Amino acid sequence: MKGAIFEGKRKISIKNDLTKPEIGQDEVLIKVKKVGICGTGVGSYETGGPFIPGNIIGHEFSGELVEIGENVKKLKIGNRVTVNPQIPCNECYFCIHDQENMCKLQNYALGTTEDGAMRDFINVKADRVHILPENVSYESGAIVEPLSIVIQGIQESGFKIGDTAAVIGAGPIGLFAIQVLRVSGAHKIYVLEPVESKQKKALELGADKAFDPKLWNKIVRLTDKIGPDHIYDCVGLSSTVTTSLSLIKKGGCITIIGMHDSSYEINNARLITTNSITIKGTYGYTQDVYKTALSLLEQGKINVETIITNRIKIDDVPQMFEKLANPPHDELKVIVDFE
Repeated sequence: MKGAIFEGKRKISIKNDLTKPEIGQDEVLIKVKKVGICGTGVGSYETGGPFIPGNIIGHEFSGELVEIGENVKKLKIGNRVTVNPQIPCNECYFCIHDQENMCKLQNYALGTTEDGAMRDFINVKADRVHILPENVSYESGAIVEPLSIVIQGIQESGFKIGDTAAVIGAGPIGLFAIQVLRVSGAHKIYVLEPVESKQKKALELGADKAFDPKLWNKIVRLTDKIGPDHIYDCVGLSSTVTTSLSLIKKGGCITIIGMHDSSYEINNARLITTNSITIKGTYGYTQDVYKTALSLLEQGKINVETIITNRIKIDDVPQMFEKLANPPHDELKVIVDFE
């Protein structure tokens, strides 16, 4: 069995002699069809973590059930599925209160602390499996995970129909944010993104205006010099948080979805107090949010096709990670094809 292994900073290897996994009584075996390359994975490639060296990568994926454990009742061989890769304890305070994204085992997940899906077959707990609707492709099934991250963030931000929003960063997460905001009834959606091709993609997917980040003041003028009600920072750098503090309206909310391991200083931090600004972090998603993402895909409200810019085979994964780790580039979501 072939798989892609995270070996540490700037190193991913392809191995051809992996053992096909066996399943437990509460598990299923999935023939992997599609795997998405995620921003967290690229970040780990750049810095050496949080992914654990020696583990198989890949947590955005879909596939076909080929084997079912004896205790599994609601699934059957041949089901087309996607998988929630988070592995909650189901016992802590947060899990009991339907906040599994805040579980004490917060970073415990397939492709991070456990072997992931960038291989021919993967065994997973049956309770993490979601059946794909008939009209949802394997490729769309492989992007339910990042779409869920966006939905969780927008739900937690307190966004209301008719609010105006700005999205910083038009990578896959930012482009999903634009679409979810449009579906949710945003009055206006503005985007800050330095890469011109991604600006055009943002406009195609529902943004009203897209600008280079240096021109953030144009959004202020377009909002009657008040600023947007919400900013969704899909990058999460010192520079983007600083821009957000200057751009957001007084009393507005900045939701940070983008995540990096490195620490940074926040310039103009006094504006948090003087302008009564809320800064909110958001992490992961719940099972209910995962189902919401699937529902939006089933209803055809999320355009996946235009966000996928490349389809590669597993042998091309190391070179693609190197490309993605060296911006600027035009790549958005890259899918690894196992079919």
